[in-house]
Amino acid sequence: MHFYVTLTTRCNLKCRYCYGKSLEDMESEFGNFEIDYSQPSTINYDLEVLTSFLAKCPELPTVIFYGGEPLLEIEKMIEIMDKINAGKFMIQTNGVLLDRLPPAYANRLHTILVSIDGDPTLTNFNRGKGIYQKVIENLRLLLKRGFKGEIIARMTVTEETEIEKQVLWLLFNDDFRFKSVHWQLDALFGKRDFEKRPFAQWTEKIYNPQVQSLVKFWVEYMETHSEVLRIYPFLGIIHSLLHNESSLLRCGAGWKMFNIQTDGTITPCPVMAGMKDFYLGHINHTSPSQIRKVLVKEPCVRCDLCNLCGGRCLYANITKLWGKEGFRLVCKTVKNLIERLKEAEPRIRELIRAGIISLKDFEYPRYNSCEIIP
Repeated sequence: MHFYVTLTTRCNLKCRYCYGKSLEDMESEFGNFEIDYSQPSTINYDLEVLTSFLAKCPELPTVIFYGGEPLLEIEKMIEIMDKINAGKFMIQTNGVLLDRLPPAYANRLHTILVSIDGDPTLTNFNRGKGIYQKVIENLRLLLKRGFKGEIIARMTVTEETEIEKQVLWLLFNDDFRFKSVHWQLDALFGKRDFEKRPFAQWTEKIYNPQVQSLVKFWVEYMETHSEVLRIYPFLGIIHSLLHNESSLLRCGAGWKMFNIQTDGTITPCPVMAGMKDFYLGHINHTSPSQIRKVLVKEPCVRCDLCNLCGGRCLYANITKLWGKEGFRLVCKTVKNLIERLKEAEPRIRELIRAGIISLKDFEYPRYNSCEIIP
């Protein structure tokens, strides 16, 4: 099983699409959902209870450190790594404090997902002056200290993002070349922002066409370099097409992946922390095998592409904060992504048959905090 362990709800940055939006949406209604605003800002349960809970997993669990910014609680993170016998440790971080994590612990991490939105101009615009430079400096130091795991650039994509340009920057720039890239659309997380944003025009004129162009580049790069670039939204969908496999919600939230919030309560994912309707138990008295499963519902389950999309996002499916029209617009981006990759599938199969690339090139760690569907 896979568990986010939310170490803290505090953060050391004030990103435009996170901190800024939370201020705008502070008074937003969540319909009939009851929200628990009493969560402690940092872990307040005994780590021995966490150790006992995770020890009951049928297989060694994967633990993903999450926040807020989890590295604000480095001592707590180190204590957990010392106590818990996990199959893998991962972290999702803004990267600003990575230099403070002792190498002995940093090098035990299987995967580090670093929040970075693309080039210096875009990243600093979204996340704060000098943040791009600090993150790159810390990643270089990480490698110098011996880190051998996977580093994933995890982008937040907004209307300021030219997706093709920024993904290619992360893959090929001279500052730090990421070997893996993932992105998530800044969509359906707030209630008040939809009407203020040119989301429909941006997706139609910029995002969707550039996704098509990026898929074309991805396949051409396979042809010319015999290499499959690790662009996670492409990788996951093509893997399913090549193996003729269906998927539930691809991030695993609610059925394979769960979140342990700062008071020890179990929720389907970190974004759903505080949603009392979806409290699934507590590490004090619930064993991993007893956790109630939560699956996406209408309209996703009626969609012809649900077996490939999986439902995109459980939180968005449940809350529908942008209403029917906003939900439909986001679905159009998913359909465009899948259709473009379906068009590329025959050529990819030809490249595999020709021995230019192999099926193994599309393997990736499942439920590693990449949603696959942006």
